[in-house]
Amino acid sequence: MVASILTPRSIAPAITGCAKDFHRLWHLDDAQLLGNFMDEHAASVTSVKHGSSFPLQNQTVLQLGGVLRRDMGMAGAIVPYEPAVGKSFRTRRETVVHLSFAIPHNERRGNDGYCWLQGVCWTVTFLEFAVPIALASYMAIWRHFVGVFLMIAISLSVLILAVLRSSMHPIIANQSEISKFCKDTATGLSTLDVHVIADHWNERNLNVVCGYTSHLHALTNIPLQVSRPRLLLWAGRGLAIVMLLQAASLASLIGDKSNAWLSLSWLALYILMLAPPWILNAYHPESAYENYAATLTKVPPIRFSCRRAALVFISRLPSSSQAYVEKWAWTNVFMPDNTRRKLWQAQVDELDLLTFEENAPGVQEQHPSSKKNDPEYLRSKTLLREASAAYHHPQVLQPLLAYKRSVGLCGASASI
Repeated sequence: MVASILTPRSIAPAITGCAKDFHRLWHLDDAQLLGNFMDEHAASVTSVKHGSSFPLQNQTVLQLGGVLRRDMGMAGAIVPYEPAVGKSFRTRRETVVHLSFAIPHNERRGNDGYCWLQGVCWTVTFLEFAVPIALASYMAIWRHFVGVFLMIAISLSVLILAVLRSSMHPIIANQSEISKFCKDTATGLSTLDVHVIADHWNERNLNVVCGYTSHLHALTNIPLQVSRPRLLLWAGRGLAIVMLLQAASLASLIGDKSNAWLSLSWLALYILMLAPPWILNAYHPESAYENYAATLTKVPPIRFSCRRAALVFISRLPSSSQAYVEKWAWTNVFMPDNTRRKLWQAQVDELDLLTFEENAPGVQEQHPSSKKNDPEYLRSKTLLREASAAYHHPQVLQPLLAYKRSVGLCGASASI
């Protein structure tokens, strides 16, 4: 349902579910559907620019577009840190950063480049509607009326989702401000921010999104709405009735071995219908954000050896500063604001001028001789080296430079 609302270039399989889904669909509203429909634990967001944190909005939309990711193993991950001999990442508090850049559009994109994709989606939808109708006609001839009801339930579900896709679109907040920011540059009136998203602040996976302040808040802080909420309500109730018909038909086949093939036919058809949307989301995940004024470019997961190395890396991503907000205020959710943290921050800021912005990875840094043997100072320097190695990795640096050019930081070099 979310995919059908967000874009006409989507393919939705037939709806199925359990008893609790009937109540959700009957009382469906856009805030619940696009926010956190599965009643999962609400994630939280912290803003590097503002130093504040708030509950995540539009969680379902971000999950559909692949912004909220989880570490699925070492395959394809960027590893800027090599553990010592005899040690592994598990011996330290490894943190995985999933980085995305919201690259703005200077003007609204046309649909010419996606007409073929929309045609494919509607063709697949027509087949998903017509094939069950044909099977229902065949079963009706042989008087297998339970099978007819099962096939009709699939076709009705596809039809209702098709109506949603053709009659509804999302309403994104801050449209006037977003359009204004797309014309300005980050060196002028526009402001940049970095949002860090996590299920909880002790989470191993941190999802990080960089972009204009208005872009990010429209995604993470302001609930999306739909153009026709009443139609969404009645579509949800129609799907609830279809699910009830489907459940009753399946229940009537329990213990009927002679007609067991009817339920197996329904199950096989339903599983086949899951393949087209999976293929579409794998090759065109950005279609979920076609009404959004930016393209979300995702970077492979970055595996840091510890939490502090990840925080140092995030703190050096492009972000506009606020005179009344302390530079490290956003880390309050990760570490207590005590003397130990302030000492560590001072060391990182001091080393930053000596190592992080001037030297590429592997270059011998200069540091005060009085601190050569200070364990905390040397540990901070190790964290800076790791963050710098991640920053200068080609799979991170190239999309980051493209992002900086898109927001007006054209004169910026490879340094942060």
